[in-house]
Parts: sequence; C-alpha cells; structure tokens
Amino acid sequence: MRAALLPALLLALAACAACGPTSPTQAGGEAADPVALLTVLPSPGLLRGEPAAPADPEALQRGLTGAPDPALAERLRERAPSAAAVRSWTGPRGQELVAVASVWDSHLIATGVGGGAAEQLLREPGARAWTPLDAPGSRGARVDAAGREARRLAFAVGPNSVYVRSRGPVPDDVVEKTLRRLVLTLEGLED
Repeated sequence: MRAALLPALLLALAACAACGPTSPTQAGGEAADPVALLTVLPSPGLLRGEPAAPADPEALQRGLTGAPDPALAERLRERAPSAAAVRSWTGPRGQELVAVASVWDSHLIATGVGGGAAEQLLREPGARAWTPLDAPGSRGARVDAAGREARRLAFAVGPNSVYVRSRGPVPDDVVEKTLRRLVLTLEGLED
C-alpha cells in the first residue's frame, strides 16, 4: 500500500514545485496591469473618486502612506517597480480610501513593499496588527481611536502587490472587500 502511494506523492510534489516562485528572488507568476486591475473596483457606498492612474515612485509612495516621504519614494525608485497605479475615493464625512497595485521583480519584494507600508501605521498611538478573517494571509494594521480611524491591508500574488489604505470612518468590510476583489482578480489571472 505504501509503495503505491509513493509515486502519487512524488507526482504531487513535482506538480507543486512547478507552481509559484521556487526562490524568494523569482516573480512566481504573471505580472498584472495595475491600472486595469484597479478598474475592477466599484465606488463603495457614498465614496467617490477618479479612475485609476499610473503611478511613478512618488505617487506610489503617497498612495502607500498618505503623505510625502522623499526618502521612501527614493527607496521605491531603487527597487524599480515595473508598473504601478493608484486609485482613491473620498467621502462626505472625511473618509479616504486608497487602493494601490504595483508589479515588482520578485514575490519577496511585492510582499515586502505592501507589508512594510501597512506596518508603518503601527508607529501611531493605539495602532495594532490586523489580519481580518475575510483576508487570510494579508498583512495589516489599524487604529480604532475616534477621529483617527485608519486601516491598511496588503497582499501579494506572484510579483504583484495590492494594498488598501483608509482614513476616517470607512467600515472594515469596505477595506476587506476592496482587498479581496483585487486578490481574487489576481488569482484569476494566475489560473
């Protein structure tokens, strides 16, 4: 019985080895078109915004953090994204929702860029790590203090990084659904 299972196990392992990156420096999948990817997102609730636009390293950095940071923009330029885009919405009660998509040379960089930007929020008073049940595997952070609400979630699929950031009274489910739509779209590209 065990001898019969060995060939099946070896075949399964070989099939798994053909999927995704085999080392941290590999892309591990197809590169998405960031502008096209962000167009799958509807305007949630009362939030309204402009269509997705290509982003240079400065615009990418502002999309990730919400404020200019020339040193971080320079680090992003050095990592050389092959493409990036940002889409944002605002609401009547001061809400802001931003979605960012970017493509990198490796899955490791894609994971690190979004995760690092999300973790920057942990420097703020009252911030804590956040991985919602509806976004398993994401890296995130949140602040719940009234008047300072903020959410950040990041996920990478192959060389693609997707990231969602909010400020103000944006419901958790809006942030989670936005990230989930992007991830599902990217996973559909991989199939």
